[in-house]
Amino acid sequence: MREIVSTVRALLNNETVTFNGEFVQLDGVELDYVYQERRPKNVPIYIGATGMQMMELTGEIGDGVVLNYLVSPEYNKQAIEALGNGAAKSGRNLNDIDRPQLVVCSVHEDRQTALDMARLMVTQYLGQQPHIMKASGVPQSLLDKVGEVLTWPATHEQVVKASKLVPDEIVEMLTASGTPDDARKKVKHYIDNGCTSPILYPLGDVKAMIDAFEGWEVS
Repeated sequence: MREIVSTVRALLNNETVTFNGEFVQLDGVELDYVYQERRPKNVPIYIGATGMQMMELTGEIGDGVVLNYLVSPEYNKQAIEALGNGAAKSGRNLNDIDRPQLVVCSVHEDRQTALDMARLMVTQYLGQQPHIMKASGVPQSLLDKVGEVLTWPATHEQVVKASKLVPDEIVEMLTASGTPDDARKKVKHYIDNGCTSPILYPLGDVKAMIDAFEGWEVS
């Protein structure tokens, strides 16, 4: 990743590059501007890191990170610490790293309806990404139970069956779901734990989510 980012930066700086990667090979390549002015481009590089080693590397070499969704604010705390450690290696600090985050958001005036709309997606992620879920604080016992029901590729029927094992508190921990006020409070909690710009990923009633955040300002 370090070499890839370096190569991209060189291209954007109008340099001619050669790169021999596992899947991509470049030999004397440069950007073709055609009708544009030929000048270096200041394009920030964002990395979609999830694991803590990658998060630290992102802090060292990236301009920003796109934080994952379906993680707990507690997971964010670990990620922010790793980003800060990486930034320090390159003589920067955490404030030099932009940190937008994808946030699953399910909004309904009836709290239970909102949670139910998000439960299937949470269930599928519990089965697909148990290591991330464990890092977010999901009990291993629940991950084991869900894993016993889901086989991959999982069927819709299996996900529905496994979702009955997933309690409301897990859905609440991993998403911004509930009433409009619930959702706003949870998004603010992500912001308080390192997210600089929430990217809302709607489930269920999209209009309800838009209405909930229209004109909203973080206080």
